[in-house]
Amino acid sequence: MSRYFYSSVSIFIFLLLLFLSTCLFSLNFLRSSSLLFYWSVYVGIFIVSLHYYVPFTYFKAGIFVFFLGVVLLYIGHELFPSLFPFLSVSPYQFVLRNGGGHNHLGDLAGIILSVLLISPGSLYFAIPASLLIFGLVAISFSKSAFLGITVTLFALTLIRKKIYAALFAFVLVISVVVIAIYTQELSYNPTISNLQKIMVQRLHLNPKPLLSVRDIYFPQVIRAWQSAPLEHSLFGFGSGNYIYPSMKTGVSTDLTPTETHNILLSVFVENGILTLVWFIFFCMIVLYWGIKLNNPAIFIFIYLLANFQTDFTYTIPFFISVFFFLAGQSLHSSSTNIPRHSIFMKIGIFILILFILISGLNWGYQHNKKKSLDTLLTRASKSRTSQDLTSLINNLEEITPYQENELVYWSSLQENRKNYSEAVRLLEKLSVYSPRWYLLYLPHQLELQKKMRVNIKKYLEYRKKDFSQYFYTSTEKQELNEVCQNAAEMNCISE
Repeated sequence: MSRYFYSSVSIFIFLLLLFLSTCLFSLNFLRSSSLLFYWSVYVGIFIVSLHYYVPFTYFKAGIFVFFLGVVLLYIGHELFPSLFPFLSVSPYQFVLRNGGGHNHLGDLAGIILSVLLISPGSLYFAIPASLLIFGLVAISFSKSAFLGITVTLFALTLIRKKIYAALFAFVLVISVVVIAIYTQELSYNPTISNLQKIMVQRLHLNPKPLLSVRDIYFPQVIRAWQSAPLEHSLFGFGSGNYIYPSMKTGVSTDLTPTETHNILLSVFVENGILTLVWFIFFCMIVLYWGIKLNNPAIFIFIYLLANFQTDFTYTIPFFISVFFFLAGQSLHSSSTNIPRHSIFMKIGIFILILFILISGLNWGYQHNKKKSLDTLLTRASKSRTSQDLTSLINNLEEITPYQENELVYWSSLQENRKNYSEAVRLLEKLSVYSPRWYLLYLPHQLELQKKMRVNIKKYLEYRKKDFSQYFYTSTEKQELNEVCQNAAEMNCISE
């Protein structure tokens, strides 16, 4: 009973803290409310999985069928791309519209390989299948998949020992060799350089830095967190809202991530330290009992948990759904007798259903409200009433306060009505969480202020303190000073 009780309580407290973070401290409630609904569904998957045991052989068969379908889709798309226009170009998908682009097929293959390592079945099938799938992991250039596989094998070696020790050493060596081939810093080596040329020509994959800029991404999270006022530093910026403090504090325009690429850092910066504590506690309970019961599902859970530490695969619904499903399965033993009808279980299911309903209704309400306001704004933009236009924009700002494209669009509508003060205010708002975007529109903003007969020199003197707090690069500082020189013959920031 204890493993069911403690895992359920910890995940419910985690979900409650997510709810508080979203509803009370979110920067963009529309973005956060959708993710809160997803998190509620993921927890629901865990609770269902905790109640109903699925033999590992069934999971193995299901994941293989899914993987085969994805691979066939990928091959078909490579051969006949015009037949698959529905495939997204988003990097959150397994298959992309452009051949050779960034995808997560290798991370999915890592799950299949882990399943084969845990439960090989017939060696006549397992050995060639493992070699083929490991090859797919290699050419996908997914370091997070390599990490997940090696950590899984390490766990298998510690728990089951025997042949896994030799297999772990073999895979570790092969992983190091493959990663070395892809590493930019080793291009000086003639052999690796020639292999990289083949890789670029045949696989359309360019070499990457050894750490794939994670040495920049991870410290960026701490900078973003440190920039927050007290309430956001304790309870986060809201799920999905890391993009705002990241844009504000990024040290480089090209290397400003919109995701932390680490599930623990993501929970920490978006939902707060308390939420992170309960998520870690939940994972520890699953790991402890799964390893103690020697449940095969725990090793796939370990693979995904390791994978989630270096990539944003945790934002892909398929991966995170499998993660929570396996968390529930890991707590079962072969002779599981689950207290499905206890008062505790009934209360837990009722709370979960309530969470899903509330979060789903919140998301639906905000989504429909924004859609309705957008429609009214389109109509108002064609009329002559400035008051209605301003009122609608103010209402929309409450729902999506810091979207670049929307702020610029709203500003243009106000400018067309000659409401220059409102147009300027909306452009200035870009600087609150995205100073790089703001820099692009600053020249136009100053032109609007000239029409308002604002003393530009005094205004820029006033903004100097703000400019000095932004993490502009030396090039961006030079661009800012050029704008200030053209507008008021002065520098706005020291280079």
